[in-house]
Amino acid sequence: MKKPGPPELNGEIIHERRLMPLGLISLYEVTFNNGKYAVMRLDKSQPFHQGDVFKRVNDCWYCDEQLIHPYAFQFVDQAEAQRSFIEYER
Repeated sequence: MKKPGPPELNGEIIHERRLMPLGLISLYEVTFNNGKYAVMRLDKSQPFHQGDVFKRVNDCWYCDEQLIHPYAFQFVDQAEAQRSFIEYER
């Protein structure tokens, strides 16, 4: 029997900023439709803004139909995501 794949997952950007000093990485605080939050990092060549939606379909991530490659992240609760977003430095 074939194992079902992971369900589709949607997450809306609630905050975004570029990391200094070079600004090569963008940081996004995201709220997901599974009730979890995350702080996601993407390289600067893929700039997105508050209100944009990240979508995972079959282990691939998209934003506005554009394939994206986020760095590793963890699903956390809202308070931890807010704390991480504010304190994150690279």
